[in-house]
Amino acid sequence: MNRMYRVFLIALPLLSLATVSACAHGVGYRFSERAPISLEFFYSTGETMAYTETKVYAPADTIEFQSGRTDAAGRFAFTPDRDGPWRVVVRDEEGHRVEAAIPVAPLSSDSPSVPKTPVSGKGSLPEGTSLAIRAALGVSLLFNVAAFVLLRRRARR
Repeated sequence: MNRMYRVFLIALPLLSLATVSACAHGVGYRFSERAPISLEFFYSTGETMAYTETKVYAPADTIEFQSGRTDAAGRFAFTPDRDGPWRVVVRDEEGHRVEAAIPVAPLSSDSPSVPKTPVSGKGSLPEGTSLAIRAALGVSLLFNVAAFVLLRRRARR
């Protein structure tokens, strides 16, 4: 039984360190080649359509591509993923509705060049990494204290 405790006390901290690699996948970002399209919505009085429901439809799609709300200034932005005629529909609670038709042209060869490789850095590590390491060290500390107590008891016998 002593041998089993020793194996357990050695194996558990090593196994807990393996959980660090089992964390969620990392994240990163890259620059988009296509510029976002930004629109401002307003009433006939000039008042902005602040925080109104907005839906974006891709060419020939009936399911919305993106949805959200305008900001305090009545602005909404989206980045299309293909060429063609896009529709942006804004609707408020009072029944006002506006539909914008946005023609999106193909990317031209004189578009500014942006890096295509993903950018990674501190934010690309799994968010819970430091928490996992701290948890592993805490578990290891508990088992080391338990091992010390067990060995101390054994030495008294």
